[in-house]
Amino acid sequence: RDFTVEKLHAHELVLSEIMNNVLRNYHNSKATFEVHEQYRNMKEILGKFPHVSEYAMEAIRRSGIEPNRRSIRGGTDGSRLSFMGLPCPNIFAGEHAFHGKHEWVSVQDMEKAVETIVNLCMVWEEKSL
Repeated sequence: RDFTVEKLHAHELVLSEIMNNVLRNYHNSKATFEVHEQYRNMKEILGKFPHVSEYAMEAIRRSGIEPNRRSIRGGTDGSRLSFMGLPCPNIFAGEHAFHGKHEWVSVQDMEKAVETIVNLCMVWEEKSL
């Protein structure tokens, strides 16, 4: 995983070189190196549709939260949807310490996430008039 296509290609090159070095040490061995893209950085798509993220930021602010905009790891669904033609930025659901044994979420944070989604619907409706 990485945030740029260039860095992904660099990782591929390193892995390919490792494989070739191993093959040189084991003369009768064979291997192939294939890359199967699972998902990429949705920023590539979202950059073409800045209003989508701007609407999300507005919805978050209407919920009384100051947005913390940053790149994160993950977001497989949003990435896949974005590359299928539906720009889909990650927004919060209230969780903390993602995917670890200390992951948690509070009821208050989940309520703010729901409020943000409702606000997001309202922002899209207002901007579409």
